[in-house]
Amino acid sequence: MSRKRVRRPVVRIPDPIPATPPTAAGNEHLFVFAFLLVAGLAVAFGVVWSPGRSTVTTSPHPVTAIDQSVSVRAEDLVVETRIVSLPDELLPARDWAVPIRWRLPGYSRERAIALLADVPGASPRLDCDASGCVVLPPLESVAALSASVRSRVYSVLALIDGNPQAGDTFYRSDPLGPFSAAPGIPSAIRPLMDTLTWHREGVPAFSDIAVVCGRLGTREACRGFMRAMLSRPTAAVSLRLSDPSVIERLLMSFLPTEQAAVRDRLSTARAAGEATLPLEALLPSWARSRLGTFPAAGEEWTNCFWTVLRFLDHASGVIGNGAALDAVLRSDFIRVPSAARFGDVLVVRDAEQRPLHSATWLLGGYLFEKNGYGRLQAWRIVPLTDVMMEYPAASSVDLWRLRPPG
Repeated sequence: MSRKRVRRPVVRIPDPIPATPPTAAGNEHLFVFAFLLVAGLAVAFGVVWSPGRSTVTTSPHPVTAIDQSVSVRAEDLVVETRIVSLPDELLPARDWAVPIRWRLPGYSRERAIALLADVPGASPRLDCDASGCVVLPPLESVAALSASVRSRVYSVLALIDGNPQAGDTFYRSDPLGPFSAAPGIPSAIRPLMDTLTWHREGVPAFSDIAVVCGRLGTREACRGFMRAMLSRPTAAVSLRLSDPSVIERLLMSFLPTEQAAVRDRLSTARAAGEATLPLEALLPSWARSRLGTFPAAGEEWTNCFWTVLRFLDHASGVIGNGAALDAVLRSDFIRVPSAARFGDVLVVRDAEQRPLHSATWLLGGYLFEKNGYGRLQAWRIVPLTDVMMEYPAASSVDLWRLRPPG
């Protein structure tokens, strides 16, 4: 996770408690720029927020590095999407109905007027000095912008820190449908959400929180809207126990040293008449206790890099960035050439081979992850397609397995 900003396709809002940022590659925050859909999104509704990232790139090849040929079949799994609702106490204490001025550092008045020519009422409100310009356009004008104008102007503003288009923007991939389809969005403002949607390099985006909150009319309604936007999906995966052949296929997702214990667990459930077994029942106790929860106070430092090591009970302290994770991988893990097994560490890398993100491979293309620093990111089970969709700068993925004792 570098400090280099790289935007993604899902939503984010600054954490109320400052998180300790990483210092190496791959800014793994909770907002993502759309990119990579390989095999079709099976589960997820994805809105991620983004305080800055850089350009969107599309590279479908990384996922092909994961050999799933020995994995379970789709029909062996029962998958539902559940929403991990953001607790009210974690919602940043901010009046979202108050609009934020647009900043144009280094702009002359003439250059700012040219950029904002199609935003009615903006030019007369420009405040410029030697450092640049700022403006707070009329909200009614902002609401009335055409999709093409909004996308053109916002794509420029999104490159400048401090603008709502940079820090308060949600991104969402096309296969998930419009923002208005996200669970919990009030029906009265769904058409407005569609109108306010813009596109950054082809990725649907939403930034006009103040416009929506103004229409909702009350602080309570606004907070409910923001809570819906910041809640995240998790996959509730269950394993079918219909016949012994299914159990044998499921066992292929585990290392030989673990298969006997897993077989006993699956066979016992089947003998008891259970038709399915939740995947979470096979997670280590720590991961099972955290699944579908948000970090507690004092755990703002938790991130994806630490989470993959903690899953294996191999985290001896804070893993602040991708470089620190790489050091542990080189020392205590072995590189896996292809076929992933339960508990393997998957690392998403950029073109310079710096870690952008990491997650724990489970089975059937599902992973356990915490996608970002801070308390606004829950621990979840997500499909590989969703993981890759959040990292447009991804160039490759690799797998690592804890080195056997001795």
